[in-house]
Amino acid sequence: MVNKVTPDTMLSASRLPAVLGLSKWSNPNDELEYSINALKGLERPDIGNEAMAWGNLLEPTVLAEAAKRLLVTELVTEHETAYYHDSLPLCCSLDGTAVGRGQVIVSDPANGIWVIGQDSITLDGMGVIEAKVTSVEAEDAPALYRGPIQLQAQMDIVKATWGCIAVLYKASEMRLFLFAPHQGTLDRIAAATIDFQSRLDNWKETGSVDYYPPASGERWPDTRGLYPADDNVITLDSTEAAELAERIANNKFNLKITEQDIASDEERLKELMGTNTKAIAGGFTINWPVRSYKAQPEKISPAKEAYSIRQSTLIIKEAK
Repeated sequence: MVNKVTPDTMLSASRLPAVLGLSKWSNPNDELEYSINALKGLERPDIGNEAMAWGNLLEPTVLAEAAKRLLVTELVTEHETAYYHDSLPLCCSLDGTAVGRGQVIVSDPANGIWVIGQDSITLDGMGVIEAKVTSVEAEDAPALYRGPIQLQAQMDIVKATWGCIAVLYKASEMRLFLFAPHQGTLDRIAAATIDFQSRLDNWKETGSVDYYPPASGERWPDTRGLYPADDNVITLDSTEAAELAERIANNKFNLKITEQDIASDEERLKELMGTNTKAIAGGFTINWPVRSYKAQPEKISPAKEAYSIRQSTLIIKEAK
C-alpha cells in the first residue's frame, strides 16, 4: 500500500465512476472542480476516514489471499508510481499485479470466485488485482462504482488481459470477481476521458468552467453550471417560491431543535454509562467506543490562490 500517486490535474481510473455518473459519493462536476483546483495549485480536501484507513491496512492481506486462491505468482503490492495511458489523458494507480500461468478459471462460488460476463477466463500473463473492503452485504457482482469501471481502465492502461476485483465484505467474506477487457466499456471510458479533458482545456484557455449538465432523470440535479453567479437581487412573486422558502426554513428550525434534543439525550446517556463502553437498555444496544489517533507531525499549509464557487445550499432567513 502506497499513498496516492495519481495527479488530480487529469482524470484517473478511480474517478471514472463519478465522471460517468455512477458514484454514490461524487458527481462529474465535483471531479471537474477537483481537477481545476489542482491546476490552480489548491489542495484537495481530505476525505480520509476510519473505514478508508482499515481498507488501506487490510489491502495487502486481501491481495495475498486473492493471489493464493487464483494460483497466480509474482504478486506485487507496492506500485509507487502512476501509470499513464498511451493515447488518452488518463492515468491510474495499482493495488496489485500478478502473473497467470495460463490457468482457466470458471465461477466457483464455494471458493468465492465469480467470472463476470463469460463462462470462463484464462489467466495468462500479467493481470491487475484491485482490493476493496466494504461493510455492505456480499454481492454476486460488484457495483459499478466498486471497481468494474476502474479495473477496465487499469487493464487498458497497463495492457493486461485479465483483472480481478477482490472484495472483503463485512470483514468476514471475500469474493473474487474476474474480468476480461470489455470493448464497449473501454469505448465509453475513452469518450468520457476525452470529454473531461476538453472541459479542462476550455478552462485553461478561457478561465470559465464548462460544467456538466444535470443527468437525465436526476431528482436533485447539480445546478452549479446551469446558474452561474449574478449579483442582481430579484423578487420571486410566485406563491410556490414563498412556500418552498418557508418550508425549508421551518424544517431547518425543526432539525436544529431535534439535533439539540439528540445532543442532550446523548450527554445524559454518557453520564449513565460512566466509564463503560457498551450498555443494553430495553431493546437497544448502546456503544460508546474509544477512537485512537496516531501522533502526526506538524503540517504547514502552503499558500492558496483565492477562488469562488457557488455554494450547494441556500441560506434562507425570514424577512423582518
